[in-house]
Amino acid sequence: MVVLLSCKEDQAPILDFSDPFGDSSDENVPVPGLWESERPILISEQSESQVLIIDSASKGELWSWKASEALSAAEAAWFRQIDEAKAVYNREYVLLTASSGGVALVRIADKKIMFYTNARGNPHSAEVLPDGNIVVSCSTTSDGEGDALKLYKVDSLSAYVPKEVKRYNLTFGHNAVWDLKRAVLWATDDQNLYTYRYNGDSADPELIKQEVFYGLPDKSPHDLFPVYGKDQLYLTTATGIYIFDIASETFSAHPHGKANIKSISDGPQGFGTLVIEPNMSYWTDRLTNIRGVSVFFKPGYKMYKARWFIDNPFSYPKDNPYVQLN
Repeated sequence: MVVLLSCKEDQAPILDFSDPFGDSSDENVPVPGLWESERPILISEQSESQVLIIDSASKGELWSWKASEALSAAEAAWFRQIDEAKAVYNREYVLLTASSGGVALVRIADKKIMFYTNARGNPHSAEVLPDGNIVVSCSTTSDGEGDALKLYKVDSLSAYVPKEVKRYNLTFGHNAVWDLKRAVLWATDDQNLYTYRYNGDSADPELIKQEVFYGLPDKSPHDLFPVYGKDQLYLTTATGIYIFDIASETFSAHPHGKANIKSISDGPQGFGTLVIEPNMSYWTDRLTNIRGVSVFFKPGYKMYKARWFIDNPFSYPKDNPYVQLN
């Protein structure tokens, strides 16, 4: 069921519209350490094929990762166009995808690659399952490798995994979100929002598509991500931003909807709501809040998605009992 309503601002799941950030860095603001930063931001950036974490107050860089510094030239090429990065496992790891094929799980502390593959098929998002296996959402391609969810068995003895173990057709795959409360994976194709059960069998993993699904309110769905502190999901599309309320099974139009938003992310009180709104092709050199106020700007950057670097209780337990990464 789809309900297209304009939410009143006080009903919208935007916890704070305030913006304490300037348009350029303040030289008098020191750059803290990564774990001392009060409002760090995780960014996928394509001009330098990197994932970085910046401090939103000082605008200073706290952490970065480039495949060229960790892999052979041939393998690093899989990560030329990094399009998403998520903080997982209590923010100790980053899960990233690249539309040029690459998918990787990287440990923050030492930048060690725990898992990587060339998924092909224009990967746009990935998610860790409760036992540590990984699912990748691949968009449309001409090589027959896209339009799919791909399920990978993570091998603790070998970071490189050459091939998925299962493939599920999903036209225009752009997103994947694990729902801890319901133990399902949420993902969209070009028309509907679906859920998948996971069998939890690490040796023979399987996703089971559920019969109930939900028609989308608009074409070209892109980002799907939890609304912080709520039982809801953000969905960005070609022309707007929507909120899917899981209990009522309805979409509502965001009161500050914008077209062609690549990512949306909010957080606890005072964090505001980040959006990536392209100002050149698919990218932007300026990260803003949802009202268009600048949060971070760097000439020449091609930022594709940005998330607050915070815990995600919608998707992951506080302490993950299933995964022991070495």
